[in-house]
Amino acid sequence: MNDETLLRTAIELIAEKKGNQTVVIDLRDAPIPTGYFVITEGDNSVHVKAIAANLRNGFPLKTIHREGLTERRWIVLDYGEIVIHIFLHETRAFYDIESLWADHIINVETEEPVA
Repeated sequence: MNDETLLRTAIELIAEKKGNQTVVIDLRDAPIPTGYFVITEGDNSVHVKAIAANLRNGFPLKTIHREGLTERRWIVLDYGEIVIHIFLHETRAFYDIESLWADHIINVETEEPVA
């Protein structure tokens, strides 16, 4: 399965559970060991957990590593080439990882760079 198909699958699984403000960050040219970040948020810890559960059950790959499933403020699901971050709104605003990679954000609908 190619990266585009995996990204679309992740976005669809997030949308099924009504993840909010989902963005994709293209990191293929960045000096880190992953190709993409997918970032989304949930309204509360139950919502965050539901998004993560839908990904874990429906995504065609198994996680290499995962963090935050107990706390449910920031869940990270690492699939190697794609790392998915599921935040509570407040936690996402606090860490603001999108601002670190603002010039790498791509529009989920058009797959074009946002910046």
